[in-house]
Amino acid sequence: MVGSLAFLFALTTPFAPAACRPVKASAAQTLVQRAITALGLHTVGARVRTANVSEVINMAYQSDRMYPPYLWQSRELKTSMDWEHGVHRMDIGKAPGSVSFVTDSARKVAILPRGAMLMPSRQAGLLDERAMDPWAVLADWRSAPDVTVAEECMYRDYWRTVLSRKTAEGVERLFVDPNSGMPVKLERREPHYLWGDVLAEFLWSIWTPVKGSRALAPQFAFRMVDGETDEQRSLDQYALVERDSAGVLTFPATATPQPAAPSSNPDTVRVAANTFLLTTRAYTNVVSLQRDTVFVLDAQTSLERAHFDSLWIGRLFPGAHPIVLVVTDLAWPHIAGVRFWVALGATVVSHPASQTFLERVVRHKWLLQPDRLELRKTQTKLTFRQVMTTHALAGGAN
Repeated sequence: MVGSLAFLFALTTPFAPAACRPVKASAAQTLVQRAITALGLHTVGARVRTANVSEVINMAYQSDRMYPPYLWQSRELKTSMDWEHGVHRMDIGKAPGSVSFVTDSARKVAILPRGAMLMPSRQAGLLDERAMDPWAVLADWRSAPDVTVAEECMYRDYWRTVLSRKTAEGVERLFVDPNSGMPVKLERREPHYLWGDVLAEFLWSIWTPVKGSRALAPQFAFRMVDGETDEQRSLDQYALVERDSAGVLTFPATATPQPAAPSSNPDTVRVAANTFLLTTRAYTNVVSLQRDTVFVLDAQTSLERAHFDSLWIGRLFPGAHPIVLVVTDLAWPHIAGVRFWVALGATVVSHPASQTFLERVVRHKWLLQPDRLELRKTQTKLTFRQVMTTHALAGGAN
């Protein structure tokens, strides 16, 4: 069994893997049902599967370096899965401060100490709990009306049958072993607050019996993002319990919609003749006109925020000015708008250790919703200057 730890080094591929081939057409829903049978889910009945979860999350954008190994954090969770109704619950923390997320194929609610809140089923920056659980994945796919067989692809040393379906958020692909029928991974492109979109892969490994049935569940689950491990879980103490002892697996009638995100349009505070703070509830930015050049300190939170900052710069400092973006920190809230300024031709000034990562941010392809930089890449390049050296800026000043 120890040798099986090689699953930590999953073979990752682009969304359309190179090692793929056509496959003889077959009934897609038959293959979904075969995966359900392979996991023994037909033996579960009306009971609810529970488990303890140990989770490790990479802090890729809050680390001391922007390359592996990243800083990480861990936490203990509890999970419940009502297979018959397709409802999943994840409990985080302990009462009275615990938070629970309840989902089905179309809805998601957060149950908080102060009440219940309806949320989007999928939200950039928040993990999709259902995708980490193959039971929940199969519960969604068993009722999907448009599942097709796409192809066969080589993944983790073997050929896998790839099923495809369309969701409101885009195309999903489910990899199933053609011999055993076992599900191997789910993959899709997801929106991302820094990269625009990423290839997310959810894979499961080392199947273990669920006490009280002939069903199987994974001991390990992973979320890979563009080939790097973003999250990993170990799951144990699987059991089947009666539904009325599994906690809340319904959607509270008192749940209220999630509040709208705060506006990215900042207010201004003058701190000197030609220097202003651009403030929102989330972040305060600084813009300053020195001689003929506008200096922007960091590109906060999003492309939308960078756009609003640029509008204010146009009002505060009318006319055409060279722009210098000073990047002080590589944590994602400080650089989420970098691509906007690069597309406008801004010079980026930062520590030399930042250059490789910022080049990666600029180079990354935005496939789902191309931004201004993606549309201008053939005419635009990153102009990077190291903060450790002297540069002639602001009308010739050093």
